[in-house]
Amino acid sequence: MKGSLVAIVTPMFKNGEIDFDSLKKLFNFHEEKRTDGIVLVGTTGESATLNKFERGEIFSFAKKESKIPLIAGVGSSSTKDAIELIEISAKSGIHDCLAVTPYYNKPSQKGMFLHFQELSKTSCNIVLYNVPGRTGVDLDPVTTKQLAEIENITGIKEAVDTTERFRALQDIKSMRDDFLLYSGDDPTFVEFMKYGGDGVISVAANVMPEQIRQLSELCFQRRFEEAKQLNEKYLEFFKLLFTEASPSPCKYLLEKMSLLENNLRLPLHPLSVEYREKIYETFKNI
Repeated sequence: MKGSLVAIVTPMFKNGEIDFDSLKKLFNFHEEKRTDGIVLVGTTGESATLNKFERGEIFSFAKKESKIPLIAGVGSSSTKDAIELIEISAKSGIHDCLAVTPYYNKPSQKGMFLHFQELSKTSCNIVLYNVPGRTGVDLDPVTTKQLAEIENITGIKEAVDTTERFRALQDIKSMRDDFLLYSGDDPTFVEFMKYGGDGVISVAANVMPEQIRQLSELCFQRRFEEAKQLNEKYLEFFKLLFTEASPSPCKYLLEKMSLLENNLRLPLHPLSVEYREKIYETFKNI
């Protein structure tokens, strides 16, 4: 699965229940815009507030209702719980899983290796997800290289945005061409693609899927200068999407687009009023 993948939001009613009708509406929206893949119940999908039964319901619903390839978010700070989520995903018919590094408990590199090694003993393909700004730990490329030797660890979503990190991942890919490299950072996605990237798992694609897909296509055509110039037009908007914790800004805009109700589960909350006008005006002008 390559190209423009959306880290899709999870629509909710005011009482916190999952709004499956709106989720189907989002699937149709991304089919129309030709999004290449959907990541379910990642950070942007409010995974931290959804229990395993709700995740399973979303996985099963998406498998039945989406025509787009799917990746199930199975991240947990508990290895045992992550394995259970992988098994739930497999039962729903989704065999590609995205697993974030264990958060809060700050495992060592050895601990992270052992965690993902256990996840790889399941029947699913595992994509690593490294996002130190949220988890408090950074999966070192040396550890990623060791994990890439395991057949069903099939890629990484990387949110560290340095040239040094991009080059280190490029070296890993040179040893295993089928190891997929996904950017986890919209602003630096184009630069990431220069180093052998296979696509992006994007927050912004929730509300601007055509533009993210266009950037992806330009990068695959190696028209990087053109992509860079286009990307620069979106940088302010990318920043505004994190004015408050994601997916709060996205859900506000998706409600404006009549795709869902602007509801989140605590401790997240709808975008504060003082930020709404600026982000909406910027969005309309992208």
